[in-house]
Amino acid sequence: MSSPLSSRPYRSKRQRPCDQCRARKLGCQTDGGGACQRCRSAKFDCTFDRPPPKRQRSSGSFSSFAAQGAGENAHAVVSQLCDTQVTRESSLARSVSQNIEPQFPSLSLDPNNTGLSPSSGILVPGRPPPTQFVQSIDQLESGYAQLFGASAESDPWLLRHCCFDDSGMKYFYKVHFRNAGGVPTAQRIPVHFMITSEDLTASIKHETRAGVGEATRERLNYLVPPEYGRRLVALFVKYVFPALPVISRSQLGLTATSYQLPELSVLEKVPVHLLAAIYASAFPFVAHDDYLCVLSTYHEPPIETLWRMVYELITEEIHSPRLAVLQAALLYIHQQPGEEARHKTSDTPFLWSFVGQIVGLACSLGLHIECRMWGIPAWEKRLRRRLWWAVYAEDKWRSLLMGRPPYIHPAEWDVSDLDEGDFLVGPRQGFSTSSCDTEIPFRYLVNLTRIGEEIHDTFYTLRASQLLNANFVASAEVGRELLEKLNGWYSSLPRTFRLPNWSKSVNGLAPYPTSIHFAYLLLVVYVYRAMLRPMARSSEPPLIFDLEDMSATSPLNIDESMLDFMDFPEIESLPEIAISDEFGTGEATLQAAEKCASVLVNFTRRLTSSDFTGFWYSWSRIGFAAISNYLMLLLVQAPNTAHAARGKHLVDSWLHVLRCQSQSFPLVKLGLARLDALHWAGLGNTFVLPPHVQEALVNPDVHEP
Repeated sequence: MSSPLSSRPYRSKRQRPCDQCRARKLGCQTDGGGACQRCRSAKFDCTFDRPPPKRQRSSGSFSSFAAQGAGENAHAVVSQLCDTQVTRESSLARSVSQNIEPQFPSLSLDPNNTGLSPSSGILVPGRPPPTQFVQSIDQLESGYAQLFGASAESDPWLLRHCCFDDSGMKYFYKVHFRNAGGVPTAQRIPVHFMITSEDLTASIKHETRAGVGEATRERLNYLVPPEYGRRLVALFVKYVFPALPVISRSQLGLTATSYQLPELSVLEKVPVHLLAAIYASAFPFVAHDDYLCVLSTYHEPPIETLWRMVYELITEEIHSPRLAVLQAALLYIHQQPGEEARHKTSDTPFLWSFVGQIVGLACSLGLHIECRMWGIPAWEKRLRRRLWWAVYAEDKWRSLLMGRPPYIHPAEWDVSDLDEGDFLVGPRQGFSTSSCDTEIPFRYLVNLTRIGEEIHDTFYTLRASQLLNANFVASAEVGRELLEKLNGWYSSLPRTFRLPNWSKSVNGLAPYPTSIHFAYLLLVVYVYRAMLRPMARSSEPPLIFDLEDMSATSPLNIDESMLDFMDFPEIESLPEIAISDEFGTGEATLQAAEKCASVLVNFTRRLTSSDFTGFWYSWSRIGFAAISNYLMLLLVQAPNTAHAARGKHLVDSWLHVLRCQSQSFPLVKLGLARLDALHWAGLGNTFVLPPHVQEALVNPDVHEP
């Protein structure tokens, strides 16, 4: 009969280690009593049925010194030393008592020596076999994990020599080490995490908490009763997950084959900040639930309150993060603006700074390192890989659309491309073709993002812009290569996802997220936008006068009339258009750029309610503003009357489309606001326009040929 679980001191004189730990000759530790950590992680019964054999104690041994008591903290640390260390210390102590010079272990490369560690080449007498049980890094009870990087204060190449237990743990007092397992191998470095006790960050969390409201589970259950929450989670999995797969369906007890409601007991285990973010992300889709759609008709959804709760908890929990904090942060950044005015205003610098927090958090959690060989559960491997690619996509798209240097650099991550295995559901033995989403749209967005990163590196970094902004031949050459890659991406889409079928809805939504088609067209715009830069030369910069630096004794006679540059007609500030070359590349490029603009106008005109109600990435609204800018560029830089007329027609058509679609699709309002502002001020008063462009603006008889 097994002994009852009770609170007791481990490795004391009266209370021995449990049977499992003693059989493996390992230390036994618990936090506050109960089953030890090793038995809990391996799901063994923590029993005390087999008494230890009696043995003589050596007066000079290290274990004898520990047993006599050297302070509670020292006793806790010493109790975790593996038997190889105990034996080694005992032999050293005996050699000292016998006045014999101690012999340190020698470096050996003999593979036949059983004490050799294959990965390090260092002799470790009596080292246990190199086996490790699978154990989650994210769900450790002993604390939260953060990565030891290659240059961290604790050298991963030193930590590889630690005596980890069969779960990859090395326990100390409040800070422990966790070996990821599976590395180092060829081309892979040692990976270790520092596991810190939660109570060490309690005071810091209080200092940085964003609000004074009650962001608790009781408050969440009041705002969204769990029975409603089950339906919101099901809506999230159906409508948000395919484009932003940042949750683990396995951990929610869900499959990929049906509209399934999670159990209430499962929701209780989901952290409050993540559950609130899932609810808030799913509320825009309540019209697709027969029960929730009625409730939303008579009750205002608490979306803004939920997002505020998410933000407050993120700022608090980011000190001791788990994957749930990153998941909630990724959902938070894709919330749709709640107020009418916010649709028409730019994102504040907070947003880009918050992206930096997300990237920093992902790297602290080690998501940028390939984890398929680690000793962690299969669901956690899949989730970590999907989360990394979601962070990567966020960094690259917002970097391009906001004109910022990216946070993520190619030399600092090695996660392999997503495949079907990253979207499986359930335990390994339950894998099947039916439980795998083979056509998850997110996979295609990631592949498109890789091309977007190349476009940014080629055309839009500071150095690339300096080199190519006046070199049309080089810009056209690399631009054609990038357009071919975009065409290749589009050809890789399943046939049912191609644009001719995009408006055909089966169950109230477009069969493929229209936002990804829009992202594809947006990258085409950015290629042509860069190719158009060298086709018009810039005016000479104005002379700079600093009136504060001009003293009365200045040798220059400053005539106030010199400050009025409008009195100098000989100063030519109109851009010089140069599109002709011996191969006709300039004219062909300009015609292709105008065709791209026409496609975008028609694309946006054909958006229907089924497209509006699908999931859209929040950075899409910046894309609509970028398109407004692109069409205005075609008009302002038009090299002749024909192109000016065509440019004016495109701008007018785009303005009309945005005004119509903005009534039911708020994401286009930023693009509309940008275009309306230019017309309100007057294009002739805003830009320096060539005469033929001015003629196209004021003469209604000038038509597109």
